[in-house]
Amino acid sequence: MKDYQKIILFLYPKLKRLIVSVGEIAQARAVASGADFATERCAEKIMEYIRFRDCLIVLEDDMQSILGELGREELYLLEYKYFRRKKMLEKEFADVRLACSERTYFRRQARLESRLNGLFMRRGMSEEWFMRTFGEFPYIADALGKLRECGQTAFADKRTKNSLAREGKRGA
Repeated sequence: MKDYQKIILFLYPKLKRLIVSVGEIAQARAVASGADFATERCAEKIMEYIRFRDCLIVLEDDMQSILGELGREELYLLEYKYFRRKKMLEKEFADVRLACSERTYFRRQARLESRLNGLFMRRGMSEEWFMRTFGEFPYIADALGKLRECGQTAFADKRTKNSLAREGKRGA
């Protein structure tokens, strides 16, 4: 899976909050612009925030469509590896248990990543698209740099070895 796709997946659970926050920042900048002597620069900055928010809204819609094409086990794997919403795992996926070996888990993740790559490409969500759409926004550029420098552990806590197998045994 490509780095930009991982960034999209890691950011997905935060998109709603991020969209609201960016909108609030744009609004606050607009209110404060009366005290700013560099009005043109302030207007440009507000437009950047609004464009970023609009790009995030489109991304959220695309991701919801992509996730709608996945099965429950695939959604569970995404939730477990990327989204990290423990309450969601407990509530929505209480019936899904992956009592499998670590090797099987990684094979399933690899198949899922391959499928997701295809779904991203079908929607035109290539690396070129990602960089053209989000590359200039510092928040996204920082996240991408952090992923490339530190790997996935920069975004997700580490799981204990064979935790899925233990989880399945407890649920059985």
